[in-house]
Amino acid sequence: MPILHTQFSAQGKNRQGQDVSIPPRVVLQKHAPVVQVTIGLAQSIATQLLQQGRTWPKPISGMALIDTGASSTCIDEQAAQQLQLPVVNVANVASASHSSTPQNVYPIQIEVVGLPISIEASNAIGAALSAQGLLALIGRDVLQHCTLYYNGLTGEITLSI
Repeated sequence: MPILHTQFSAQGKNRQGQDVSIPPRVVLQKHAPVVQVTIGLAQSIATQLLQQGRTWPKPISGMALIDTGASSTCIDEQAAQQLQLPVVNVANVASASHSSTPQNVYPIQIEVVGLPISIEASNAIGAALSAQGLLALIGRDVLQHCTLYYNGLTGEITLSI
């Protein structure tokens, strides 16, 4: 069972301009649980294209937010277009701040960088995530297959699949 365990850390400057460590619990609270990922075409679709002699763009890397508030995994819409992902459906999506809007749905493969954690999300919803510095949101559709431990006191998360 692959396990990701990380304690968040960061540096800042105090009022005198000196470098200081920011407590891990503060970093986790400010930046939320994010992981470095590589995203590409879902393996099931890639295999079909390969059998047809077709190619597709190489995966791209970025940050993914582990988002227990998202019912579905999402990919940045611009990244999905850059990857030339096929649209497999259109879903109506509503959020706390937006009314229901139609969004493209894509088949993606998510790999956590540096670990043997690979997740197929065959119905990832396209969303404008790049403005928040995100490539993806890992939602409850994927998290239902995982164990997630969030330790706010120590600024640590553990994710296992």
